[in-house]
Amino acid sequence: MKKNRNLGNSGWIRLPQKLLVMNLKILFLVCIVNTVSANGFSQLKKLNVDFSGQEITRVLDFLTTQTGYEFVYRKGVLNTAEKVTLELKEATLEQVLDQVLRQNGFDYEIVDNMVILRKLEPNQQKKEIRIAGQVTDGKGGVLPGVTVMVKGTSWGASTDTEGKYSLSLPTGNEDYILVFTMVGMETKEVKVGKRTEIHVVLQETVSELEDVIVTGYYTQTKKSFTGAARTITSKELEQGGNQNILSALQNIDPSFVKLTDNQMGSNPNAIPDFQIRGTGSISGVRDQYSGNPNMPVFIVDGFETTAEKVFDMDPYRVATITLLKDAAATAIYGSRASNGVVVITTLASASGKMSVSYNGDITFYAADLSDYNLCNAREKLEIETLAGMYDISKRLSYTQDKFSDKVYMDEAYNRRLANIREGVNTYWLDKPLNSVTLAHKHSLRLDGGNDYIRYALELNYNNTPGVMKESGRERFGLGVELQYMWKGLTFKNQLNYSRIKAKNSPYGSFSEYTKMNPYVKYKDEEGNLIYKVDEDDRWHPVSSRRQFFYNPLYNATLNVTDESGYNDLTDKFGLNWYISDKLQLKGSFSFTFQNTFGDIFKPAKHTDFAEYTGDDFDRRGSYTASRGDAFSYDASIVLNYFLQHKKHVINSNLGWNAQQNRTKSFTVKTEGFPNENLDYISFATQYEKAGSPSGDEYTSRLVGFLGNLNYSWDERFLVDLSFREDASSQFGADNRWAPFWSAGLGWNLHHEKFLKDKDWLQQLKIRGSYGLTGSQNYDPYQSITTYKYLTGERYHYSVGAIVMAMGNRELSWQRTLQQNYGLDLTLWKERVDLSADYYIKTSKDVLTSVTLPPSLGFSSYMDNLGEVENRGWELNLKVTILKNQKNSLYWSVNGSAIHNKNKLLKISNALQAYNEKQDDLTTTGEQKDGVNRPRVRYMEGASMNSIWVNKSLGIDPVTGNEIFKARNGDIVSEWSTDNYVIAGCTDSDVEGIFGTNFAWKGFSLNMSFRYRIGGQIYNQTLVDKVQDVDLRYNVDRRAFEERWQKPGDQVRFAAFSETHNGMNVGYVTRPTSRFIEDYNYLELATLNLSYEFGINRLKRFGIKRLKAMFYMNDVFHASSVKQERGIDYPFARNFSVGLQVRF
Repeated sequence: MKKNRNLGNSGWIRLPQKLLVMNLKILFLVCIVNTVSANGFSQLKKLNVDFSGQEITRVLDFLTTQTGYEFVYRKGVLNTAEKVTLELKEATLEQVLDQVLRQNGFDYEIVDNMVILRKLEPNQQKKEIRIAGQVTDGKGGVLPGVTVMVKGTSWGASTDTEGKYSLSLPTGNEDYILVFTMVGMETKEVKVGKRTEIHVVLQETVSELEDVIVTGYYTQTKKSFTGAARTITSKELEQGGNQNILSALQNIDPSFVKLTDNQMGSNPNAIPDFQIRGTGSISGVRDQYSGNPNMPVFIVDGFETTAEKVFDMDPYRVATITLLKDAAATAIYGSRASNGVVVITTLASASGKMSVSYNGDITFYAADLSDYNLCNAREKLEIETLAGMYDISKRLSYTQDKFSDKVYMDEAYNRRLANIREGVNTYWLDKPLNSVTLAHKHSLRLDGGNDYIRYALELNYNNTPGVMKESGRERFGLGVELQYMWKGLTFKNQLNYSRIKAKNSPYGSFSEYTKMNPYVKYKDEEGNLIYKVDEDDRWHPVSSRRQFFYNPLYNATLNVTDESGYNDLTDKFGLNWYISDKLQLKGSFSFTFQNTFGDIFKPAKHTDFAEYTGDDFDRRGSYTASRGDAFSYDASIVLNYFLQHKKHVINSNLGWNAQQNRTKSFTVKTEGFPNENLDYISFATQYEKAGSPSGDEYTSRLVGFLGNLNYSWDERFLVDLSFREDASSQFGADNRWAPFWSAGLGWNLHHEKFLKDKDWLQQLKIRGSYGLTGSQNYDPYQSITTYKYLTGERYHYSVGAIVMAMGNRELSWQRTLQQNYGLDLTLWKERVDLSADYYIKTSKDVLTSVTLPPSLGFSSYMDNLGEVENRGWELNLKVTILKNQKNSLYWSVNGSAIHNKNKLLKISNALQAYNEKQDDLTTTGEQKDGVNRPRVRYMEGASMNSIWVNKSLGIDPVTGNEIFKARNGDIVSEWSTDNYVIAGCTDSDVEGIFGTNFAWKGFSLNMSFRYRIGGQIYNQTLVDKVQDVDLRYNVDRRAFEERWQKPGDQVRFAAFSETHNGMNVGYVTRPTSRFIEDYNYLELATLNLSYEFGINRLKRFGIKRLKAMFYMNDVFHASSVKQERGIDYPFARNFSVGLQVRF
């Protein structure tokens, strides 16, 4: 292995040079970085060495291989050297040489790429003392990899796998100080004195991430921040649940409100809507917005993204999440900030020897049908009988004659009764559901590096089947990250690819199964599914005049496709330049390519086409295909200046930001597929009847200049100033630019002399902020006049166009004035932590439509006329009951509460016209138009969440019909829009979260409850399944309870309608206060139990960390309102087991 080189007659031996090999080729495909001097790099490269009784020449060979340095020394000089036993981690070459050579009586000198060794004479050798010891944590576990340095020198060592260390120091100095450091542990300094054995215990640090506010453009210490914000660490996020990031957030901070979708339940493909601090935009013109206008902005690693991408994001990638709530926190985002900002930072690559981390869990889902109370076969037939569906005396007319009609009515009854006697009692609800659904999620991460280069490679896969059969969402992600650091420069590049595929169940909507009657068979005697399971044979002897009911299960046997998804490629590049200790320049650029796809194929035998006859027969079968492409980029430059002089601290930022989003999409609907195997769109015989392909395209651009100044004096008085000037292509030509700003003041009273020495007080801060933010998330072409080509018409071979919408050159963004007043209090050595905020948000220039005279050819155009106010408060409390580090015992309880009230201050004439249009539809419409439920109405001074109804006085005991109280106080029997009143509001009085966290040694238990007190809800189940029940379908068991039967009955529900030959088919109950109920609930949102194994048991397997977890989500839901939940897709309970391991 060794080759001698003669250097004249000097007798020196020169060792061969070996090349340094780093297998990071895949990383350099996505990140191109500069290189630095090979000598400087090798000298500072971090080394991990482990020698046990090795010859010193073998040690030098190893160091040559690792660093490229050649060792030069006289022949035979190493023959008397002692064997080397040494273990160091993350050590520089000099630190290794100090331990290897100087303790053997050698000195060295580094010249270019050579290390020249020389033997010291006995009188030159320094006498040394050997210091040894062991480092443990607060639980008694050993800590490998702790860096032990002599303060003020380059001498040091690292602890081995048993937490032991040793180092040699020159004698004659008793002032040596050893510094023990490790990531996640408190740094400790120990004076050596005359000791030769020093054992040290390191305590875990309170996460520094909790003390920093991350805004996306810059970071700021929490103690000097005057805004309303909350930072959530990855550990807290784990405690919120393991389903997805958005669901976990709502279990941690109640101000991040998930809008419950009672239709979609636990559908894995339904992206929920969220809002922070109320509704600031008018939902009646939601179609004019891009998505939900009240959604917050989501920022990941400094770049804006969508809620869907956050929903699909791997929770294990998250380092911190910061919720920015008031103007002082969000004004830096200008025209996008009125609904709050959610800032997510992902894990950075760690330095050191390459580590491998795996996170995985398996989740079991089961549908929650506890809120359904449907009849069984015998009960349903009994209700039909009691309702008179087989009573000839209820008939208002006859199809043939009374006798003949009674014959086939009896036959219809007997057919159903015979099925029941045969034992037919079909429970339709479980037919489209999996009894138990197994989902699994995996994340694999490799990272490592040194002081110059750090790298990470990440793979994640998440397969979440839904509780409805053959539905689910599949996610695959790949990420590559490289950081390169040179002097004051840091380059960082992240490349992420994700593919999402969503599949909807071929079994259709769950609501179809809740309507199916239990006394019908769904299979024949041979076990085959029956296509036509029932018919309304009570009234018509001729089958062509009957209504037929088809088996929704049959569709799942066909070649049905209902899939959608997207491919996303995002590259993020960042540059940090530390120009000096006071000045930093941060630049970032990202681009995203995304393509979306959707395919829905239903063959001719699908039950949707069962009634297609005559000319429509050949139209059976349909295929809807949609495709889309999107490209966006986001660039920003921020200059940070930090100055600390005596009692003055200044942290300022100036920046520039530019964005562009371009989207194209098209949809093609076709018909006529004669064979289910001919399932490609090209096999269609025609486009959709009276239809043609459609598409959309839009481009929007945004540019802004921003600035922020944070000043504190003596850590007592705090000032925050922010501004942003935005220009957007979405605004009218006359209003492209607009300023946004905020100002905040704070006072740390605990630093005042009269409170400074109080042991029971750690923090008392009062703060307030006022500012102007904006919103511009509406469709990009609202401000310009748009045209539509008449593709179906030709004039001299040319295509004409007509004006489609009238533009408004003065259209501008929505402006939101925000006030926030807060208090932060920490007591008794951080055992009590309280935070309180009161806010007022007034949204002005809200986008709304303005009615135009019909003579102009347009019904309305868009303008900024609405005004909405939200007032509320937030309260967060955490109490640590037990905190014993010696016994590793910790127990805390926490609770939070929020209150928000919404008020519409100003509306346009178009919204008044909207109210009138809704009133007309409610008066004249049918049940299929949704007229039996309250509609949104806009009234100045009222909440947009008000429930508008007629005031009910109950059911008239004489007639069995409902009676009402008119607005003038009269008692009337007819429902009328003139008598609309507000009888309730869906806003709660108080809602929030409370829970507990208990930890002992490696065990940890966390529970989180959600609650709501006050507010109302319109119980639509009582309307659809009880009062207005259509008895041709299955019904709620309460359909006959408290139902008026005869004069004198004092009950809740009106008599059955007899207008449709005795059947309650045409009955429609207009919005009435009779079905408004107080809405309170309590639910155990998540329960998780984990155990982290001690490192002593795992080190022999090379495992650095091992944690086992058990989760239960949506454990129970108790509500004061009994209503069906999950109409189109049922809700589900779930539990999971997980594992985290790091090698």
